[in-house]
Amino acid sequence: MFNDPLSVTYNGSAKSLPRVGVGPRYSNYRSADGEFEMKISNFRTRDGRALSQCELIRVLPDPTPGDAFDAFRNIRNSVGIVYGYDPSTRAQISVDHPLLRTSLLALVDSTFAGRLINGEM
Repeated sequence: MFNDPLSVTYNGSAKSLPRVGVGPRYSNYRSADGEFEMKISNFRTRDGRALSQCELIRVLPDPTPGDAFDAFRNIRNSVGIVYGYDPSTRAQISVDHPLLRTSLLALVDSTFAGRLINGEM
């Protein structure tokens, strides 16, 4: 398991995320004020591949007025990463995944991310 609490830096400010839930294949972390959440999970696909997922979420109150029955809507912005791998190739993972991650992060600048959010493929 990861350290408890986890610490992430958002816009230059460190945020402490204590563990608030744990299961056989996941851990959930949340800041005391509920603004930030992190979900970490590990699972296997039907074809035997392993997937490890990490998602960081920022939860904000909806600035638009809701109706009388929906006054507490929240906006959930998130970004995540999924590592997929064949468990039999663990030796290659330590070399290949950092290179893939670096390549992807270099590609996903603000222009590319905006195009993704606008639904381009």
